Amino acid sequence: MLKKALIMIAGTSLLFAMQSTDTPSKTEKIKKYKKHMKMKGSPFLIIGKMPHLTKLVKKHWDDPKLALRDDQKPKLLKIRKETIKTVMSLAKEIRALENEIAAAAMKGEMPENLKPKVDKLAKLKAQATMAHIRCIYNTKNVLDEAQLNYLLNLKKR
Repeated sequence: MLKKALIMIAGTSLLFAMQSTDTPSKTEKIKKYKKHMKMKGSPFLIIGKMPHLTKLVKKHWDDPKLALRDDQKPKLLKIRKETIKTVMSLAKEIRALENEIAAAAMKGEMPENLKPKVDKLAKLKAQATMAHIRCIYNTKNVLDEAQLNYLLNLKKR
């Protein structure tokens, strides 16, 4: 319970730190984040093995060791915005389908009847995972080698 509360506080603080002229208001961000935190599990197929680079970038936005250039910042914000939009949309659909499958299974639905829904769920999670992989690829193409290494070393700590 304490861990969840700390995660929510940290996430809310991070949302307050995020600033961009073309993003939703801070209140909207907080609402989205809280809604996201209520969701259990991950929308991804690969969990804990790939960094969320744009999240690290935002956390260290003004870090002189990261030394983001002015031309990099809008590109990184765009990558983050597109990725979050895609993943959050898929996550909503994934959660609903997971709940539907679980409820049907617990009511005794035959596995063969649930297979199409399970296949759809797998496809949605694959799409979310591909969005994450695309985010990593695009972010790596914006950052130089030293910046990328700095972020990856932060992740290892």
